[in-house]
Amino acid sequence: MNITNFNKKMNYVALFGNPVHHSLSPLIHKNFSKEIKINYNYNSFLCTKSNFFKQVTNFFKNKGLGCNITVPFKKKAFIIPNQYTKIAKISGSVNTLMKISDQSILGDNTDGIGLIFDLKRLQYIKKYSKILLLGSGGAAYSIVYHLLKEKCFIYVLNRTVSKAIKLVDRFKIFGDICLFSTDISINNIDIIINVTSCGLYNQIPNFPKNLVFYNTKCYDISYSKTRLLTPFLSLCKSLGSQYVSDGLGMLVAQAAYSCYVWFNVLPNIKKNIDFIKKII
Repeated sequence: MNITNFNKKMNYVALFGNPVHHSLSPLIHKNFSKEIKINYNYNSFLCTKSNFFKQVTNFFKNKGLGCNITVPFKKKAFIIPNQYTKIAKISGSVNTLMKISDQSILGDNTDGIGLIFDLKRLQYIKKYSKILLLGSGGAAYSIVYHLLKEKCFIYVLNRTVSKAIKLVDRFKIFGDICLFSTDISINNIDIIINVTSCGLYNQIPNFPKNLVFYNTKCYDISYSKTRLLTPFLSLCKSLGSQYVSDGLGMLVAQAAYSCYVWFNVLPNIKKNIDFIKKII
Protein backbone atom coordinates (compact mmCIF):
# COMPACT_ATOMS: atom_id res chain seq x y z
CA MET A 1 0.00 0.00 0.00
CA ASN A 2 1.20 3.51 -0.80
CA ILE A 3 1.60 5.51 2.39
CA THR A 4 -0.05 8.56 0.78
CA ASN A 5 -3.25 6.69 -0.16
CA PHE A 6 -4.80 6.44 3.31
CA ASN A 7 -8.52 6.65 3.97
CA LYS A 8 -9.19 9.21 6.70
CA LYS A 9 -11.85 7.00 8.32
CA MET A 10 -9.51 4.07 8.89
CA ASN A 11 -6.98 3.61 11.70
CA TYR A 12 -3.64 2.89 10.06
CA VAL A 13 -0.86 0.95 11.76
CA ALA A 14 2.26 -0.45 10.12
CA LEU A 15 5.43 -2.47 10.45
CA PHE A 16 8.80 -1.12 9.28
CA GLY A 17 11.88 -3.30 8.96
CA ASN A 18 14.09 -5.43 6.75
CA PRO A 19 13.15 -8.16 6.04
CA VAL A 20 9.37 -7.97 6.50
CA HIS A 21 8.06 -10.36 3.82
CA HIS A 22 8.04 -13.25 6.30
CA SER A 23 6.17 -11.38 9.04
CA LEU A 24 2.99 -12.79 10.57
CA SER A 25 2.22 -9.44 12.20
CA PRO A 26 -0.39 -8.32 9.61
CA LEU A 27 -2.27 -11.59 10.12
CA ILE A 28 -2.05 -11.29 13.91
CA HIS A 29 -3.32 -7.73 13.92
CA LYS A 30 -6.13 -8.58 11.53
CA ASN A 31 -7.37 -11.05 14.13
CA PHE A 32 -6.86 -8.52 16.94
CA SER A 33 -8.96 -6.00 15.04
CA LYS A 34 -11.86 -8.44 14.85
CA GLU A 35 -11.52 -9.44 18.50
CA ILE A 36 -11.39 -5.96 20.02
CA LYS A 37 -13.91 -4.59 17.48
CA ILE A 38 -11.72 -1.69 16.43
CA ASN A 39 -11.25 -1.26 12.70
CA TYR A 40 -7.59 -0.84 11.91
CA ASN A 41 -5.40 -1.65 8.94
CA TYR A 42 -1.91 -3.09 9.45
CA ASN A 43 0.59 -3.10 6.59
CA SER A 44 4.30 -3.90 6.39
CA PHE A 45 6.88 -1.70 4.67
CA LEU A 46 10.32 -2.85 3.60
CA CYS A 47 12.96 -0.25 4.46
CA THR A 48 16.60 0.34 3.73
CA LYS A 49 19.08 2.15 5.96
CA SER A 50 18.85 5.15 3.65
CA ASN A 51 15.05 5.50 3.51
CA PHE A 52 13.97 4.20 6.93
CA PHE A 53 13.44 7.59 8.61
CA LYS A 54 11.73 9.01 5.54
CA GLN A 55 9.28 6.11 5.36
CA VAL A 56 8.33 6.37 9.02
CA THR A 57 8.06 10.16 8.86
CA ASN A 58 5.82 10.01 5.79
CA PHE A 59 3.64 7.41 7.50
CA PHE A 60 2.93 9.67 10.45
CA LYS A 61 2.44 12.71 8.21
CA ASN A 62 -0.20 10.80 6.25
CA LYS A 63 -2.64 9.79 9.01
CA GLY A 64 -0.62 6.93 10.45
CA LEU A 65 -1.69 6.19 14.03
CA GLY A 66 1.12 3.94 15.21
CA CYS A 67 3.71 1.48 14.03
CA ASN A 68 6.00 -1.36 14.98
CA ILE A 69 9.73 -1.33 14.28
CA THR A 70 11.54 -4.60 13.67
CA VAL A 71 15.09 -5.62 12.79
CA PRO A 72 17.47 -3.99 12.17
CA PHE A 73 16.03 -0.59 13.14
CA LYS A 74 14.95 -0.84 16.78
CA LYS A 75 17.90 1.08 18.18
CA LYS A 76 18.06 3.43 15.21
CA ALA A 77 14.38 4.32 15.68
CA PHE A 78 15.01 5.54 19.22
CA ILE A 79 15.60 9.09 17.98
CA ILE A 80 12.18 9.33 16.31
CA PRO A 81 9.89 9.88 19.35
CA ASN A 82 9.94 12.95 21.56
CA GLN A 83 8.23 11.13 24.44
CA TYR A 84 9.21 7.76 25.89
CA THR A 85 7.86 5.17 28.27
CA LYS A 86 10.11 4.10 31.14
CA ILE A 87 10.88 0.80 29.40
CA ALA A 88 11.87 2.52 26.16
CA LYS A 89 14.22 4.87 28.01
CA ILE A 90 15.88 2.00 29.86
CA SER A 91 16.27 -0.21 26.80
CA GLY A 92 17.42 2.55 24.48
CA SER A 93 15.41 0.98 21.67
CA VAL A 94 11.81 1.08 20.49
CA ASN A 95 9.56 -1.39 18.72
CA THR A 96 6.32 0.59 19.11
CA LEU A 97 5.54 4.18 18.13
CA MET A 98 2.29 6.08 18.56
CA LYS A 99 1.27 9.49 17.30
CA ILE A 100 -0.08 11.50 20.24
CA SER A 101 -0.46 14.78 18.38
CA ASP A 102 0.86 16.50 15.27
CA GLN A 103 3.94 17.46 17.27
CA SER A 104 4.37 14.42 19.48
CA ILE A 105 5.21 10.74 19.02
CA LEU A 106 5.48 8.27 21.90
CA GLY A 107 8.13 5.56 21.87
CA ASP A 108 7.62 2.26 23.72
CA ASN A 109 9.12 -1.21 23.69
CA THR A 110 6.87 -4.25 24.16
CA ASP A 111 9.40 -6.96 23.27
CA GLY A 112 10.52 -7.61 26.83
CA ILE A 113 7.08 -7.97 28.33
CA GLY A 114 6.12 -10.13 25.34
CA LEU A 115 9.08 -12.44 25.93
CA ILE A 116 8.39 -12.79 29.65
CA PHE A 117 4.74 -13.60 28.95
CA ASP A 118 5.76 -16.41 26.62
CA LEU A 119 8.53 -17.81 28.83
CA LYS A 120 6.04 -17.99 31.71
CA ARG A 121 3.39 -19.54 29.45
CA LEU A 122 5.91 -22.24 28.51
CA GLN A 123 7.02 -22.59 32.14
CA TYR A 124 10.60 -22.01 31.04
CA ILE A 125 11.48 -19.24 33.46
CA LYS A 126 11.52 -18.82 37.20
CA LYS A 127 13.26 -16.51 39.64
CA TYR A 128 17.04 -16.85 39.61
CA SER A 129 17.11 -18.73 36.30
CA LYS A 130 20.55 -18.65 34.74
CA ILE A 131 20.30 -17.47 31.15
CA LEU A 132 22.79 -17.52 28.29
CA LEU A 133 21.89 -14.70 25.92
CA LEU A 134 23.19 -15.16 22.38
CA GLY A 135 23.51 -11.74 20.75
CA SER A 136 23.70 -8.14 21.88
CA GLY A 137 21.86 -6.18 19.20
CA GLY A 138 18.62 -4.20 19.40
CA ALA A 139 16.57 -7.25 20.37
CA ALA A 140 18.84 -7.90 23.35
CA TYR A 141 18.44 -4.32 24.55
CA SER A 142 14.68 -4.78 24.32
CA ILE A 143 14.50 -7.77 26.67
CA VAL A 144 17.39 -7.69 29.16
CA TYR A 145 15.71 -5.35 31.66
CA HIS A 146 12.65 -7.59 31.91
CA LEU A 147 14.79 -10.69 32.45
CA LEU A 148 16.68 -8.91 35.22
CA LYS A 149 13.38 -7.87 36.81
CA GLU A 150 12.64 -11.60 37.12
CA LYS A 151 15.86 -11.88 39.18
CA CYS A 152 17.55 -13.92 36.45
CA PHE A 153 21.32 -14.17 36.04
CA ILE A 154 22.35 -13.30 32.48
CA TYR A 155 25.51 -14.31 30.63
CA VAL A 156 26.02 -12.51 27.31
CA LEU A 157 27.78 -14.14 24.38
CA ASN A 158 28.27 -12.18 21.19
CA ARG A 159 30.52 -12.52 18.16
CA THR A 160 31.77 -8.96 18.68
CA VAL A 161 32.92 -8.81 22.29
CA SER A 162 32.92 -5.00 22.45
CA LYS A 163 29.18 -4.97 21.72
CA ALA A 164 28.56 -7.52 24.46
CA ILE A 165 30.54 -5.37 26.90
CA LYS A 166 28.46 -2.34 25.97
CA LEU A 167 25.24 -4.26 26.67
CA VAL A 168 26.51 -5.51 30.02
CA ASP A 169 27.68 -2.05 31.07
CA ARG A 170 24.30 -0.52 30.25
CA PHE A 171 22.23 -2.98 32.29
CA LYS A 172 24.47 -4.06 35.17
CA ILE A 173 22.87 -1.47 37.47
CA PHE A 174 19.60 -3.40 37.18
CA GLY A 175 20.82 -6.86 38.17
CA ASP A 176 23.24 -9.72 37.58
CA ILE A 177 24.58 -9.60 34.03
CA CYS A 178 28.09 -10.35 32.79
CA LEU A 179 30.03 -11.61 29.79
CA PHE A 180 29.92 -15.33 29.15
CA SER A 181 33.16 -17.13 29.98
CA THR A 182 34.24 -20.69 29.35
CA ASP A 183 34.98 -20.80 33.08
CA ILE A 184 31.24 -20.97 33.73
CA SER A 185 30.10 -24.45 34.71
CA ILE A 186 28.38 -26.27 31.87
CA ASN A 187 25.70 -27.29 34.36
CA ASN A 188 25.05 -23.67 35.24
CA ILE A 189 22.75 -22.63 32.36
CA ASP A 190 18.96 -23.08 32.65
CA ILE A 191 17.86 -21.23 29.50
CA ILE A 192 19.60 -20.36 26.25
CA ILE A 193 17.91 -17.53 24.36
CA ASN A 194 18.93 -16.73 20.80
CA VAL A 195 18.32 -13.03 20.17
CA THR A 196 20.47 -12.85 17.03
CA SER A 197 18.89 -12.48 13.60
CA CYS A 198 20.68 -15.62 12.35
CA GLY A 199 17.41 -17.51 11.95
CA LEU A 200 16.18 -15.02 9.36
CA TYR A 201 19.08 -16.10 7.16
CA ASN A 202 18.94 -19.81 7.97
CA GLN A 203 22.09 -19.61 10.07
CA ILE A 204 23.06 -20.73 13.58
CA PRO A 205 24.81 -18.51 16.16
CA ASN A 206 28.10 -19.74 17.50
CA PHE A 207 28.00 -21.00 21.10
CA PRO A 208 29.47 -23.89 23.14
CA LYS A 209 27.40 -26.97 22.30
CA ASN A 210 28.27 -28.68 25.58
CA LEU A 211 25.94 -26.27 27.39
CA VAL A 212 22.86 -28.06 26.06
CA PHE A 213 21.42 -30.90 28.15
CA TYR A 214 18.06 -32.68 28.06
CA ASN A 215 16.54 -30.20 30.53
CA THR A 216 18.06 -27.03 29.03
CA LYS A 217 15.32 -24.68 27.84
CA CYS A 218 16.20 -23.36 24.39
CA TYR A 219 14.29 -20.36 23.04
CA ASP A 220 14.68 -18.56 19.72
CA ILE A 221 13.05 -15.15 19.29
CA SER A 222 12.87 -15.93 15.56
CA TYR A 223 9.96 -18.06 14.42
CA SER A 224 9.06 -20.40 11.59
CA LYS A 225 5.99 -20.17 9.36
CA THR A 226 6.40 -23.77 8.21
CA ARG A 227 6.12 -25.59 11.57
CA LEU A 228 9.78 -26.54 11.15
CA LEU A 229 12.24 -25.73 13.89
CA THR A 230 14.57 -22.78 13.38
CA PRO A 231 18.19 -23.79 12.67
CA PHE A 232 19.16 -22.90 16.25
CA LEU A 233 16.36 -24.97 17.78
CA SER A 234 16.97 -27.87 15.43
CA LEU A 235 20.57 -27.97 16.63
CA CYS A 236 19.54 -27.76 20.30
CA LYS A 237 17.10 -30.62 19.85
CA SER A 238 19.77 -32.73 18.15
CA LEU A 239 22.02 -32.01 21.14
CA GLY A 240 19.40 -33.51 23.45
CA SER A 241 17.22 -30.64 24.67
CA GLN A 242 13.63 -31.69 25.36
CA TYR A 243 12.49 -28.07 25.64
CA VAL A 244 12.66 -25.98 22.48
CA SER A 245 10.41 -23.12 21.42
CA ASP A 246 10.53 -20.44 18.78
CA GLY A 247 9.37 -16.87 19.30
CA LEU A 248 5.87 -17.13 17.88
CA GLY A 249 4.35 -16.71 21.33
CA MET A 250 6.55 -13.69 21.98
CA LEU A 251 5.54 -12.22 18.63
CA VAL A 252 1.85 -12.47 19.46
CA ALA A 253 2.37 -11.18 23.00
CA GLN A 254 4.43 -8.14 22.01
CA ALA A 255 1.89 -7.41 19.27
CA ALA A 256 -0.92 -7.53 21.82
CA TYR A 257 0.88 -5.10 24.11
CA SER A 258 1.51 -2.81 21.12
CA CYS A 259 -2.21 -2.98 20.40
CA TYR A 260 -2.80 -1.90 23.99
CA VAL A 261 -0.53 1.11 23.47
CA TRP A 262 -2.51 2.20 20.39
CA PHE A 263 -6.09 1.40 21.46
CA ASN A 264 -5.99 0.84 25.24
CA VAL A 265 -7.41 -2.68 24.77
CA LEU A 266 -5.39 -5.86 25.33
CA PRO A 267 -6.32 -8.83 23.09
CA ASN A 268 -6.44 -12.33 24.55
CA ILE A 269 -2.84 -13.42 24.05
CA LYS A 270 -3.12 -17.15 24.73
CA LYS A 271 -6.18 -17.44 22.52
CA ASN A 272 -4.40 -15.66 19.67
CA ILE A 273 -1.26 -17.79 20.03
CA ASP A 274 -3.42 -20.91 19.63
CA PHE A 275 -5.22 -19.34 16.66
CA ILE A 276 -2.01 -18.46 14.79
CA LYS A 277 -0.50 -21.89 15.44
CA LYS A 278 -3.54 -23.56 13.89
CA ILE A 279 -3.51 -21.59 10.65
CA ILE A 280 0.20 -21.49 9.78
